[in-house]
Amino acid sequence: MKRLITMLVATGMMACLTTRDAHAQGSMFVRITPEIQEEYNVYVQILPVEGQKDKYKIMPPRISDVLSIYLITCREPVPPKKQNFRAYIWSDQRDRTDVMSVAPLLPPGRYRAADPNRILPAEPADIILDKFFVARSYLYIDFPHPVDDGGYYYCIDLATYPLPEDRKMGIRYSPAEGLGPEAGMARQDPSDVIKARVQYYLWYVKGKPANRSDVAIWYATSADGHTWVEKGEALSPGSRGSWDAGGVFAPNILVAEHKFWLFYTGVPESVGGRTTKIAIGIAVADGPDGPWQRLSTNPVVQRDGKRTVDPRVDDSSLIVRDAKYWLYYRSDFRWPADTMTGISVAVAEKPQGPYKMYVANPAIKSADTVLPWPLGTGVAAMIGGGSEEIPTLQYAPDGLMFSKMQDLDAVPGDSGAYRPEAFTDSGKGRMIEWGVHTGHKEGFPPFIERFDCQWQGF
Repeated sequence: MKRLITMLVATGMMACLTTRDAHAQGSMFVRITPEIQEEYNVYVQILPVEGQKDKYKIMPPRISDVLSIYLITCREPVPPKKQNFRAYIWSDQRDRTDVMSVAPLLPPGRYRAADPNRILPAEPADIILDKFFVARSYLYIDFPHPVDDGGYYYCIDLATYPLPEDRKMGIRYSPAEGLGPEAGMARQDPSDVIKARVQYYLWYVKGKPANRSDVAIWYATSADGHTWVEKGEALSPGSRGSWDAGGVFAPNILVAEHKFWLFYTGVPESVGGRTTKIAIGIAVADGPDGPWQRLSTNPVVQRDGKRTVDPRVDDSSLIVRDAKYWLYYRSDFRWPADTMTGISVAVAEKPQGPYKMYVANPAIKSADTVLPWPLGTGVAAMIGGGSEEIPTLQYAPDGLMFSKMQDLDAVPGDSGAYRPEAFTDSGKGRMIEWGVHTGHKEGFPPFIERFDCQWQGF
């Protein structure tokens, strides 16, 4: 467990400082604000604390090769040009009366025996701060060597980061032309959207709405994400007697090792939902248009009769993280006695697997929507459905331990998003801007609809 440093004081107002100040001694000091955190790959999250009004959990950046991180709390907000606290920390010059306290979040690191010049990575402590102190607290990062910009010391001004209640998210829906309502024909379960060459690609389930077994996975392309051209069938149900002979649905896509990996849910017989042996498999192709070849190792994720978690697995979404392949999927579990639905995780060294389930699954409880994406060096996820009455936006710095960022008014159901950093492992993911979901209109079967996110304060 990460240790928590708790500071309890009266409430206060949040200052708003947005300028950058890099100065002095050969650009050794860089001031970090939300506007420039991506430039230096330094990300901070401020999350609410459940059940504690006006208190926030500060998640410091997870950066390799950091010598130390300090939390500095001052009596009043400090102007940008005075936020270089290096002399105060590393020397005896303790004549600054504006500094109230200094707490080490990450003490000086240990060196690897095989390489004495490299710092052993460590996880900084999380912090719980009262609202009053957020506006006058700073994270000071010390590197043991120059980094890309030539600097050694970074100061993160927490006053420039929005508080959870200052963040807002709205959703606007619009037609996905070419995939809209059609009498007697259902389109649903859309995948995440990728861009290959100069076109966007999308996979989904198409078939007669009254017969779940009479469906297949189709795909469409678009030049702008608004108007789509249906290209044809990508994957049909498996041969008679196979694990996916009864139907294929809930497709999603992974681009890795110069190939395209189509993940999908399959059932061996045409009976619904929880009563059948539902599992996840993969088909692979050299290009997004196919042809698709099922893996002989299918299914790659299936129910585990020995566990209370994963009596059913369904749906999927892929992220490349830490040079591994992270599969987020929907699963059933008992909590504490009734069956509930949550989001679980399995990780593999290769796109084709084998996928090893996270021992503490489900990673997110009471959730029925699988929509994760890289956010900075962590993972964000829109969570809806399940037993939770209020949809939420969640964040996990390690991709596993999720905490609520904020409540949401709504979450698109059965959705996929355009996530340009999903497979890059860059650590520079941003908030998603648009995607597609299963739309509904009275008198018509399900169809594909576009959604756009309007984020404020992120």
